[in-house]
Amino acid sequence: MSSLQNHAEKTFDWTIAIAMVVLNACVFAQVVSRYVFDSPIDWTEEMARLLFIWISFMGAFLALKTKGHIAVETLLHSLFKPAARVYVTAIADFLILYFCIYLAYMGGVMMQKTATDLTPVMMIPFSYLYFAIALSGTLMAIYLLISALKMERKIFVVSFLASIALGAFLYLVFGRGGFSNGNLVAVMLVSFFVFIAAGMPIAFAIGIGGLQFLLLQGKIPLVVTHTRLFGGVDSFPLLAVPFFILAGELMNIGGVTVRLVALAKVLVGHIRGGLGMVVVVAEYFFSGISGSTVADVSAIASLLIPAMKKAGYSSETCVSIVSAATAMGILVPPCILMVVLGGMTGISVGALFMGGFLPAIVISLCIMALIYYQAVRQGLPVDEKATFKQVVKATGGAIVPLMLPVIILGGIIAGAATPTEISVIAVLYAFILGKFVYREIQWSDMIPILLRSSIMTGSVMFLVGTASILSWILSIAQVPQMVGQTIVHLSSSPLIFLVLCNLTFILIGCILEGLPAMLILVPIFLPLCAQFGVSQLHFGILVIASLGIGLFLPPLGMGMYIACAFAKLDIGKSIVPFMPYLVCLLVGLFIITAFPWFTLVLPAMFF
Repeated sequence: MSSLQNHAEKTFDWTIAIAMVVLNACVFAQVVSRYVFDSPIDWTEEMARLLFIWISFMGAFLALKTKGHIAVETLLHSLFKPAARVYVTAIADFLILYFCIYLAYMGGVMMQKTATDLTPVMMIPFSYLYFAIALSGTLMAIYLLISALKMERKIFVVSFLASIALGAFLYLVFGRGGFSNGNLVAVMLVSFFVFIAAGMPIAFAIGIGGLQFLLLQGKIPLVVTHTRLFGGVDSFPLLAVPFFILAGELMNIGGVTVRLVALAKVLVGHIRGGLGMVVVVAEYFFSGISGSTVADVSAIASLLIPAMKKAGYSSETCVSIVSAATAMGILVPPCILMVVLGGMTGISVGALFMGGFLPAIVISLCIMALIYYQAVRQGLPVDEKATFKQVVKATGGAIVPLMLPVIILGGIIAGAATPTEISVIAVLYAFILGKFVYREIQWSDMIPILLRSSIMTGSVMFLVGTASILSWILSIAQVPQMVGQTIVHLSSSPLIFLVLCNLTFILIGCILEGLPAMLILVPIFLPLCAQFGVSQLHFGILVIASLGIGLFLPPLGMGMYIACAFAKLDIGKSIVPFMPYLVCLLVGLFIITAFPWFTLVLPAMFF
């Protein structure tokens, strides 16, 4: 039985990996046919979107199996003792199981409703697309049911009855039609944060909270969940997400980090505190390659923290510098958050990419000034200035990977291709670089790389889909209008509005991480930009910057935990030393908030 299961799992993994390759091939064929032969292939975009939907929902299943969905486990561990934690987690798993059964059932209903609706080019029934949701829900439900049956009998019975009792309580108290949409939204948000505290993956907490609202409200057809879930994922601009993720994976394996660090050393290594500044400069370079903050902090911390310790930096200082640098690096394109933000708001992804460069430099200079000040006070050693030959060698080693962001931005700025089309060129470039130039990638690495990319894509896009449900509910309940009226009563100043937004995104981003915080909060605050006369592009860059800081805000910021893990340091010991760096980040954030020029000047020049 186990061998049969292993064979089935390998077949499934290979299928997803092949689907990812075919997805890349479709978009690449579209680029070549359009820009080389000037003869676009009609069906490639439609096929790519179909594959993207399937990879997103099958990846969501794999993410559930591998615990790849974003969750806030720190709250679970801090709020509940180990004995209670088992029951809380089991109750959360039962609620996810019920939601997955609902996904599977309603996915089947939508398949029947859309069986005669055909896609415009390939004439494929839309039921095939909704089958992805139905199958994903079924697979997740089966996996959760098998896991539940492995629980101890007492835990199973108590958790099952408690999950049923929770649903019955909510329905009996709030489900009899006596409450307004606003009140039900409040109940939904309370439930959402309770689910988060219980360690439930955020995507499922949002989905269950949205379904709870619809069940208690009783007047809106439940198919809204699937139309919004499907609509949130079915977006051609968001096709760039799996490609940038895959390009980042290929670059991480392909030996790029070492070469970028070498370049950073010859540029700033000879300045007092130069090794700390190397972290900042290397992060600026590397973030433009990976597109992922988690990848950034892992790569930079693993490579530079040991070297910094040898040079006399304390573990606390190492963690502080790496965390501050990576918080800044989120602004350097390409950035997954920028791609998703552009897809959900209509803001130009290219303009967001260009808008992040100067704000990242402003914050970098603030960090480097503090590093220099501390290095002088502590008398840290200074490295010898690199020779011309060393500079040439380091530059030659780094110039090839640094061409990737040039290709991405150059293609977008020139209008030669869309961000999605450029992103597939980035994948090809990263593969050739890692496989044939640096020869760091082996053929045996490809399946794991493709699977990791699929899992991350699934976790991101499933979250985008469920957040689309939440955004729709907040919209019909007029939550943005209520928030706007509250802020207007406080002040009519655009600067005060933006500072309040910054603080909100930092705090919520600390608890929920960047992507879910952005998906939840942007639909609330974005409509207020016009009311306060704020550029949506400027607002978008401030959102990204604030979320980057929130990711490293102690004691809950996930990025801080990763950096501490590489330094083998308890997070409690890193909080006080990080405070001066947090002040630098906030000062840099305030500068780019108060002076929109830093954000808008480059997009104005090129777009």
